[in-house]
Amino acid sequence: MTEEIKEIWDEILRAKPNSLCTEAKPYRVNGLKEFDVQLCIDENKNRGILLIDHRSKGELPRLKCANLKISREQLKSNTGTDNYIKIICLEEELLNPFTNLIVSIISFLSSGFTPYLATTEAVAKFRKLLSKFGGKLPSEEEILGLVGELLLIHKLVEKDSKLWKGWNGPLGSSRDFIWGNIDIEIKASLLSGEPRITINGLDQLESEEDRCLYLYHSILSPNPSGTISVPILIDKIKRNLQEIEEFDELLSKAGYVDEQRDLWIEHRFTLHESSMYKVTDEFPRIKKSDFPNNILPIGVSKIRFDVLLSNASKLKVTEKGVVDLLKMMK
Repeated sequence: MTEEIKEIWDEILRAKPNSLCTEAKPYRVNGLKEFDVQLCIDENKNRGILLIDHRSKGELPRLKCANLKISREQLKSNTGTDNYIKIICLEEELLNPFTNLIVSIISFLSSGFTPYLATTEAVAKFRKLLSKFGGKLPSEEEILGLVGELLLIHKLVEKDSKLWKGWNGPLGSSRDFIWGNIDIEIKASLLSGEPRITINGLDQLESEEDRCLYLYHSILSPNPSGTISVPILIDKIKRNLQEIEEFDELLSKAGYVDEQRDLWIEHRFTLHESSMYKVTDEFPRIKKSDFPNNILPIGVSKIRFDVLLSNASKLKVTEKGVVDLLKMMK
């Protein structure tokens, strides 16, 4: 059945390779009508399935990752407009486990399950397949960066559970954390000689008028027996939260998939030090104002530079200062 399903997807692609809308072809299932189940290719050439759902009720399952999209859609047919459950695989590397998901759905439908229940049960199985299959983890550098961000979020939510909502790192914001008039740039680096951080662009450490900019930096080292990892930190943070689902959605944007927990847990670290610095005019950095008229030299579009934090030691915020800063955020 899996090869048959893949062949139908390929047929759709060959027939309309540049379609700007979802194209579908019926897939026969015993006991169901011809167009109740359709294999489809969306406008981005992603493979998927459409299940007619006359009741159109019940919250669809969430995978909490960006690899699978499940939605309800209304599509026109020869008899009018019908309600469908649409399931799309967004990552080519997951095609094999996704095809197994389709097979599971069809099997449940053949056994008399409603489209909603078939989807719910099959997605539960897909989660297990995804965990075994693994998929892609972010790069080592990105994992280290996420650890650094979660270390600060953990410290914050221990003081006030709502402070996690200021975390913007996964959203691609210019600041990793924003709360009131306080901005925090979060960095993590491996233990290696003199502590240093890499700054990507002139805006990353550019403070704004009437706002306070801080840098939170953690020094770690890889350790197979370490007590620091992304899943461990997530567990600690969630103990202080009520909005678990919202937090999970933010984690998915950071690339974390709970179904891959066993893979993430292998990336363990030992934390040597975490420090907070206040970014003032004395902080070592390159700024736009260092260039005539705040304009980069012709032909230069971006500047990346390293900062030796030993040269910012007098700007380090004391432990009491950090506590006072946290109180200001409440």
